[in-house]
Amino acid sequence: MVRKKKMTKKQKQQRIQVSVTAFLIALAFFIGLFFGDNPYDADYFTDKWQELTREWSTYLPRFEPESSSNGTIRFFDVGQGSSTLYQSEDGTNIVIDTGRYDDSDKRIVSYLDKYIGTGGKIDLLIFTHNDADHIGNGDLVLEYFQVDEVWMNGVDHTTRVYEKLLDAISESDANYYEPNAGETKDIGPFKIEVLNPQESNRTTDHNEESIMTRTTISGTSIMNSGDASSTVEKQIVKQYSNLKADVMLVGHHGSKDSNSTEWLSAVDPEVAIIQAGLNNSYGHPHEETLERINHQGISLYSTMDEGTVTVTVEEDGTFSVNKD
Repeated sequence: MVRKKKMTKKQKQQRIQVSVTAFLIALAFFIGLFFGDNPYDADYFTDKWQELTREWSTYLPRFEPESSSNGTIRFFDVGQGSSTLYQSEDGTNIVIDTGRYDDSDKRIVSYLDKYIGTGGKIDLLIFTHNDADHIGNGDLVLEYFQVDEVWMNGVDHTTRVYEKLLDAISESDANYYEPNAGETKDIGPFKIEVLNPQESNRTTDHNEESIMTRTTISGTSIMNSGDASSTVEKQIVKQYSNLKADVMLVGHHGSKDSNSTEWLSAVDPEVAIIQAGLNNSYGHPHEETLERINHQGISLYSTMDEGTVTVTVEEDGTFSVNKD
C-alpha cells in the first residue's frame, strides 16, 4: 500500500486568496488612517471594504477551482499485452490500448463490461502504437462501446488486426486524431500531456512512434510510454525539464531496451506496474530492468503475478495501490 500527501492546486489557490484578502484588509486600514477617518468605526470599514473589493476585483486574478475528482486507474491483466482504464467519479472513461489479438477469452471486453457497463461510453480510446498486443480487440471495443474519440500514431501496419481496427474506426461515430508531442487535452477531471511522437522527427518504427502520455487527476500523475525504446526516452529527457510522475507503466512490458536509468530518474515514480504474460516467449520483464527499478527504490507490481493492479486516487491527491 502506497499513500502520499501533497498540497493540491486548489489548496494553493485558497492560500493565495487568503493572502490577497489579508492585503485588502490592511490596505483599507491604512487608507482610513491616511484620510483621517476612524479606522475602528465599523460602518466606515464596511463601506471601504466594499469599495475596495469592487475596484480591485478587476485586477485580481480569477481563480478557477481545480477539476478535482476521485479517480481509478486499472492496469488490466491481459497477458502479454497492454490495456489500462482511467475512470473518474463523474463518469469519464479513458482507455489506453486494448490487449492481445489472440486472447481467446477477450478479457478486455469483459473488463470494460464490468467497469463501464455493456454499451457504455468511452470518452477517449488511445492506441499507443499498432502492434497486435496493444490494438488487439480494438475492433470489438469500438463495436460494443460508444467511443467518442480515437488516437493513433499514424504509422501504418500490414497486419489483419490493424486492418480490422481501421475498418471498425471507419464504421464507428468516433472522431479520429493523431496527436504530437507538446499537445495537451482536458477530458473531465483528467489532463493528458502528449510527450511523443515528435512531429519534427517522425520515423516508421511502430515502437519508437508510441504515443507517450502523462495523465493527471487531482494532482496524481500516471506515465505511459508504450513500447518506446531507451533512445526515445533519452531524447524526451533532454527535451522536457519536468517528467515527474507518481505512477509509471513500465515501458515495453519490462524490456531491457526500454526503462533506461535516465528515464527512471527523470520520471521518478513511487509506483511502477509491469504488464506482461506469465512465461512469455520474450522473457519480459528482463532482469536488467528489474535491477534498475529496484536500484531506484520504486515499488513494483506486476499483472503476471498479481492480476489487475488498481490505483485509486482521492480528491485530496492521495493514492493507494491494490491488486486483484
